[in-house]
Parts: sequence; C-alpha cells; structure tokens
Amino acid sequence: MIILTSFLYGCSTPDEEQQREKELKREASKLEMGQELNPIDPEGHISLGKVYHQLGEYEKAIASFQTAISLDENHQHAYNNLGLVYVDMRLFLLAIDMFKAALEIVPDNPAFFNNLGYAYDLSDRFDEAVEAYRNAIEADPAFVDTYYNLADAYLNQESYVDAIQYYKAGIELDGGDATVYFNLGLAYEETDEVLNAIQAYEKGVSLDADEIEAYYRLVLAYQKQGDDLMMRRYIETFLKRAEGIPRFQKQYATIKMLQDLENK
Repeated sequence: MIILTSFLYGCSTPDEEQQREKELKREASKLEMGQELNPIDPEGHISLGKVYHQLGEYEKAIASFQTAISLDENHQHAYNNLGLVYVDMRLFLLAIDMFKAALEIVPDNPAFFNNLGYAYDLSDRFDEAVEAYRNAIEADPAFVDTYYNLADAYLNQESYVDAIQYYKAGIELDGGDATVYFNLGLAYEETDEVLNAIQAYEKGVSLDADEIEAYYRLVLAYQKQGDDLMMRRYIETFLKRAEGIPRFQKQYATIKMLQDLENK
C-alpha cells in the first residue's frame, strides 16, 4: 500500500527550484549581516535558522536555533524549530525532546503537540503519537493538520475505520487536498466500501490531475465494481501517464496485461 503524506500539487520545476534556492541564499546573507549587527537578538537567529533549514543546511540551522536558546532559554519557537530539523535528519529522539521542551513553556500549543505526535509516529511509538495528536485536537479542535496526521497514523496501523473518521473530520474543516482524498480512498478500499473509494479517488484527481497512483487505484476499483466502461477509461489514462516512469513499472505491467485481456 502506498500512503501519501505530502502535497500532490504545486511541484516545482528544476528552474523554479534553482530560483528558490538563490532567493533563500540571498535571504540568508541578509540575515547573517543582521545577526552580525545585533548578535544578541534571538529572533534573528531563529529567522536565519529557518532559512538554513529550508536550504537543507541542517548543521547551520541547528547552530542558529541553539544560539537562540542560549540567548533566551524560554523561547518555545527555537525548541520547536530545532525539533523540526531533527525530524528531517531522522533524529527522532532528539526531536521528541525538543517538542516536549517547547510544550513545557507553552503547554497548550496544538502545533507543538502535532509535531510531537508526528515524531512519535515516525519512531513507531503509535500509542504516544495518538495521545499527542488528541492533545493537539483538544487544545484546538480546528487545527486541521492533526486530523490528517492522526488519520495517516491509523491508516499505517491498518485501523481503517478510525482513519476514515479523521480524514472526514479534517475534510469538514478545510475541504481536503488530493493527498487526503487519495489516502481516504485507500482506507475505504480496505473496508470494502468500493463506491466511496472511487468517489474519493476521483475527487483527488479532480484536485490534482497528475496523481498517477490514483488512476491505477481507479482501474482496480472499477474492475471490482464490474464497470468495464469506466475501467477502460482509466486504463488508458494510467498507461498514458505512467509510461516510462520507473516507480510505476510494476503497476504499468499489471494494467497493460489487463488491457491486453480486455482487447482479446
């Protein structure tokens, strides 16, 4: 099962990525100059650390956030941002410690609980992840990211009914994006709610027509429904979009075989 955890739309071209990197480097240079002029301002170090983080310069980001903490040991955002860097470095125990430190300063911050839950989830501490996510929702019932993260966690644990509940709760708050609808479709498939799965996948591709995996799932769902017309429609779409893409090689072979059988 492929579970998507990032946005499906808004992908940047190589040229756009290069331009963004140039802009971030210019911003880093400006912030470095400001830091030299006022080295005891923790906010400047945090701003610089965020830019380093976006550039993938993790060691520099860590140094900036640690400097901010040395200047203000009660600056919750320094701990939180340091935790986010550790998550990207897959240093989950350190990340957990940082998010807990942020929560000691601001005990009811939903974003900090959400990040703590995510770090627990990535380190396979599911029960603790659920507790943190639920604390985030209790702190702010409108904090939509937590509903989706909790749903993803349940989906990974094969608790499909719970996953559906939290995807739907998040959708009620913000309408959902293509990733959410794709994962909701997976959960519906696993509970044999094929029509609901189809509706979720089709909503997802209406939001992002480039999500190739969703077309593959739609072929299989319509096959299960016995709807040959719609199945053939999505066979053509999937094969056209997946051709030549290495990560879809197995799915491509499966659907091509299905198409050959249909054409006999």
